[in-house]
Amino acid sequence: MIWQLRGDWPIGATTIPAGTRIGLDGTPIPKPLNAMALNEDAALQMAMWYDEELWHQLHFAPGIDREAIFAQARHEKRWPNGVPSQTQPISEAAVKEEKPRRSRNARRR
Repeated sequence: MIWQLRGDWPIGATTIPAGTRIGLDGTPIPKPLNAMALNEDAALQMAMWYDEELWHQLHFAPGIDREAIFAQARHEKRWPNGVPSQTQPISEAAVKEEKPRRSRNARRR
């Protein structure tokens, strides 16, 4: 995962200058909103770090499909442990037999 800073990033008493390429090499996370994701893994990570209301501010390198990244992030945020599967089939005993119902228009005898 690689990002490129689009502006200065103050970290404590130091500042990382704009244009610097950074990775997960000891710099704080999450990366700032003005960091441009240079690959799809970095783009997905940015979408996972920030709420969907801020996604319009994220910057991706040319060639990265924003909509595909956002769709994958939505899916992973909705199902963080994977899509749930039905582990036990519904048994016939669990399904109650329903009596046939008469319609309201049927004549009573």
